[in-house]
Amino acid sequence: MTKENVSFISNRLQSLGDLESENEISLTKKRFIQSGQKILDLTNSNPTQVGLEFPASVLSHILSNLNASVYDPIPEGLELARAEIASEYRKRGVIAETNQIHLTASTSEAYSYLFKLLTNPGDEVLTPNPGYPLFHFLIGFENLKEVHYELKTDPQNGQWVYDAETIASSVSTKTKAIILVSPANPTGSKTTESFWNEWDSFGINLPVIIDEVFEPYDFSGNPHCLPKFPKYPVFVCNGFSKLLALPQTKLAWILNLSPEPYLTHFQKNLSFIADTYLSVNSLIQLATKELLPWKTMIQNRIRTRIMRNKALCYEFVNQTPSTKKIQETEAGWYYLVQIETEQKDESLVLEILKSTGVLVQPGSWYGFSHNKCILVISLITEEETLEKGLNLLQTFLK
Repeated sequence: MTKENVSFISNRLQSLGDLESENEISLTKKRFIQSGQKILDLTNSNPTQVGLEFPASVLSHILSNLNASVYDPIPEGLELARAEIASEYRKRGVIAETNQIHLTASTSEAYSYLFKLLTNPGDEVLTPNPGYPLFHFLIGFENLKEVHYELKTDPQNGQWVYDAETIASSVSTKTKAIILVSPANPTGSKTTESFWNEWDSFGINLPVIIDEVFEPYDFSGNPHCLPKFPKYPVFVCNGFSKLLALPQTKLAWILNLSPEPYLTHFQKNLSFIADTYLSVNSLIQLATKELLPWKTMIQNRIRTRIMRNKALCYEFVNQTPSTKKIQETEAGWYYLVQIETEQKDESLVLEILKSTGVLVQPGSWYGFSHNKCILVISLITEEETLEKGLNLLQTFLK
């Protein structure tokens, strides 16, 4: 691209790095696909592509019986959909009413609404590290600065955990929001009751955004929970992508758990933002009541896949001398494997792909130290694919 063309591009995009170049791992994957070479992809976290999709016949039946001929542009989202979502929270013991919810087309869009609500250009947003790489872009698109706080390793069980003191010490005068992903991607870290008790003791009055999309996949340890009676603003993001294995339906939400007078003030302003975009599809809103009862069946299938794949990964680690055991994550659908090598993780992942056709992700993409060679594996990979991939990986590492 010429200098003249670049001059038309927003600075916010240029500040995110080189967006036009692809890394060598992605390019190699593309070349494999284009040449017809088979790849054993152990990174796919899209349930619709690994045999865990919502039943097609059920989805078609529900959608075909809807009357969406009249468009009702409600900024917050249709009341009937929000009422069903609020009811789901009450079943979990969370005090939630319909008027506390705004529907969005994705959790990414939910973040963009909240950043518009809470921040000004140049402000800082705290995010966990290791963590989800998409935050870098979501925050950058709003002309904000991402500041990491480090997750800690629990000395008793080896789990990655949120440490309230570490987060509190990361707060500056420019901090306008704190993001907590619980359960976290890919570490499985959770905001537990003890965490909230410790956090409340610091008396920090800053908005907290809790991303709980992996909440249904909390397997062991102290459970994920939301703050019960916060004195500071709290927003909870979730959606159908993981809850119902329906990322294609594009329905998510913001649940505002802030105390008054924040609650009313924030809801009015969120409605103004939402009214500007009106992005949520009416069909999926109308279908919400019929879709939600399927969540138990959908989640049980996914949880079964995760547990079976965990067993395969555990066996792989125990039988591969060059791997260093990392404590299994308590939640989410990712498995972390540390390799005993001086080689950098991206270099090793590329070599594995070229030599075996097995694709895994380097941990450094999620913020793990470059001094450790950590590989990230999706636990919703089809079992046969995972088993074949791990066998090839084991042979390669011997």
